Amino acid sequence: MKRRLSIIFASLVILTMVAVPTYAAITDQQKTEINALNKQMAETQKQIVDKYAEAGEISKAQADATKANIDASEQYRQQYSQQQPGQIAPNPGYAPGSGYGNGCCGGANYYGGMW
Repeated sequence: MKRRLSIIFASLVILTMVAVPTYAAITDQQKTEINALNKQMAETQKQIVDKYAEAGEISKAQADATKANIDASEQYRQQYSQQQPGQIAPNPGYAPGSGYGNGCCGGANYYGGMW
């Protein structure tokens, strides 16, 4: 009896592990909609940066650098959104090895240069 229950339980666990990734898969139409929304969000962010520059809160050079960063982030997202589930995209801003690399916090230490 115990052996039969353990076999049934093991079968359910294996079935769950196979069924969950299939159930959670995103359709092509959903991917298209998500990509369109992400592009719209990037354009809105650029418009916000332009408004800050227009108001004099940031300089033209800062606005251009920020918009270039938004473009780079969008390009990175598009490049690695095509991966299959389970694949790992490289994480920009963190160096391999110990601690954080120069990309994190603009090259300052972890606390943003307060120490």
